[in-house]
Amino acid sequence: MKNKIGDLVIQIITVMIGVFLGFIVSSWSENSKEQQQANQLLATISSEVQTNQSRIVNVIDYHKMLRDTTRYYLQQRELSQFKPTFFRGLNTLTLSNSAFETGTQTGLINNIPLEQLQALNNVYTKQRAYENFTNILLTGLMSMDFNMNPESARKMLMFLSVSMTDIVIKEEQLLQSYQSAQEVMKSNDD
Repeated sequence: MKNKIGDLVIQIITVMIGVFLGFIVSSWSENSKEQQQANQLLATISSEVQTNQSRIVNVIDYHKMLRDTTRYYLQQRELSQFKPTFFRGLNTLTLSNSAFETGTQTGLINNIPLEQLQALNNVYTKQRAYENFTNILLTGLMSMDFNMNPESARKMLMFLSVSMTDIVIKEEQLLQSYQSAQEVMKSNDD
């Protein structure tokens, strides 16, 4: 009878060890898969950040020119012959955030190291602020009187001068946050 109970205990312990090892292997496999997905997400977000950065670099010079040109014309006493040939629209951007949003929605963002996540949150928060400001800017421009009399021209120039100053500041801040985020992501890869 003792042998049968001893054999039964050994079989139970063996099964328990096997189940336990199975859980460990399964958990390790799942964690490995999630980490691989998080690394892939991070690479996609990094690419998205670089794309947004290059888009900002492509428009910031136009916005600086618009700011400086409107300042120049505002210093002129006479605007009766003013023709805004320098103006080619506001050229504000809608920046991509789909990779970051996908990571948030799937929960994979939780597998990204905290320092990288903070840098990315900073980037995407600044992007939202930029886009909100550009929407306000567009609304303000659409409500302007476009008669080409000197008073309307001066109002438009003042609006563009102030707006482009703010846009350039926001774009420079975005460029700095893109650079910081890329440095943090690269330092954690090493």
